[in-house]
Amino acid sequence: MINSVKNLIFFVIIITATVISIVYYPRPIKSAPPTSVKDTLSSSQLSYFARLGTGVSASDSLIRVALSGNPTNDTNNLFVGDTIGIGTTVTGLLTLYTVKDIGNTALFQINSPISQSNTFVNAAIISTHSAVHTFSFTPQSNFTGGYWEFLIKASNTAGEAINDGIPDSNGFDLGATTPSSGANGVGTRLKVTDVTCPSNWGIGATTAYNVGTTAVITSGVGTTATYHVISCYLGIGGTNQIGVGYTMTIGKDLASGSQLINPSPANTAEGSADVYTFYIRHRDSSSALFDGDTIQGKIALVEAVRVTATVDPTITFTIDATGVGTGSTACNSPAFGLNGANTTATQVAFGTLILDSANDLGHRLSAITNADNGYIVTVYEDGKMENITSGTTIPDTTCGGGGCTTSGVGTSWTSFTASGWGYTIQNLSVGTTIFSYGNYRPFGDGAANAQQIMKNITTPSATEQAYVCYRLTASSTQEAGNYENRLIYTATATF
Repeated sequence: MINSVKNLIFFVIIITATVISIVYYPRPIKSAPPTSVKDTLSSSQLSYFARLGTGVSASDSLIRVALSGNPTNDTNNLFVGDTIGIGTTVTGLLTLYTVKDIGNTALFQINSPISQSNTFVNAAIISTHSAVHTFSFTPQSNFTGGYWEFLIKASNTAGEAINDGIPDSNGFDLGATTPSSGANGVGTRLKVTDVTCPSNWGIGATTAYNVGTTAVITSGVGTTATYHVISCYLGIGGTNQIGVGYTMTIGKDLASGSQLINPSPANTAEGSADVYTFYIRHRDSSSALFDGDTIQGKIALVEAVRVTATVDPTITFTIDATGVGTGSTACNSPAFGLNGANTTATQVAFGTLILDSANDLGHRLSAITNADNGYIVTVYEDGKMENITSGTTIPDTTCGGGGCTTSGVGTSWTSFTASGWGYTIQNLSVGTTIFSYGNYRPFGDGAANAQQIMKNITTPSATEQAYVCYRLTASSTQEAGNYENRLIYTATATF
């Protein structure tokens, strides 16, 4: 009887211990590393880290880089438009500039003269590139209330801080607390809110609960490496599924979050990728690590390829008689007479003038360019409208006594009893015209008095056109004879 009681008590103890072990120390269904593992970077471009060479003085905008002894020893992997930081005499601070041009492998130009505080030899020159890391993996084990860790290489090189916003040559930088403490405009340090854990855990949490700790891993005999550790917790009672693919991201768009800063070159052979190891590993609810669930992967980073080409500057300008023939009312003019049919690209033949009346003809002007700052078209008369026999002139118009000028906005011209010579413009598709059609003004006499009649301050998206309409009046007392004038149009692209 006593033995039976002892046996029962022993049995109860064994059952209780087993239940406690299952409840408080659950074991994974099976222990095996995840499959389909990869870390995809939104940008695999290495960061730029050079140093200032000799011969750069305050007020210079041409920067010379040191040609040896640094992660980057040339201007390769630097691009026009990049923001760069140059070290100052104040430890830990950078002055930001923008790359405006790259001359050769040793020189580049910045957007403003360099400050005196940046001109010491070996001042750091950095341009950071960062990336969102997207981890994909398919677990082959699970554990209630456990968590997965994602390890990304951090530098363990002497003199390189892993969280100062300066690119490291031996790992990814976590970012500075504020840009002014060293970060080159890439945002603040990576935070928990910049990490998105798998959304399909089941009942687990979807945000990281740990960012920024480091771990040292030994691989090989005496070889150690430091890693940033980012953890995704399954939550109390939560568990991942086996054989189901999961995705988690580290980093957000820089407008709303932060990213890890890509390393600067570690391999001196440009074009040969620097390869880094990452790890995914599994812990249980008591933080015990299951080595059998750990897997490593590789990511490669390399310099970006600068592709250059030259597009020759172009500008096209034409004068034609399209739309200004007989009967046309371009520029709100009275209908052009029969002589409208005689207008060509090189001639405006008024023929016999109707005295004390408006005589109107016109041209169509067309311009297009690939210049960044668009174009302007100017015109001037080379002398007066002159009788080719006697030298008597038809004066430049005063718009019927309205006092119009060569550079004004134009004036209405409705009285034709006085002789006069002038023009107006009708905008068809020009980015900017100088004055509105319906108003007239005289031509400037000579190149020094040329006036803009068409312009666009940006690159046109298509050929731009305008009508220029000429008006000539002759009073009943104007000397008889043949009159002639010459107009000079000039189209200039602004690069």
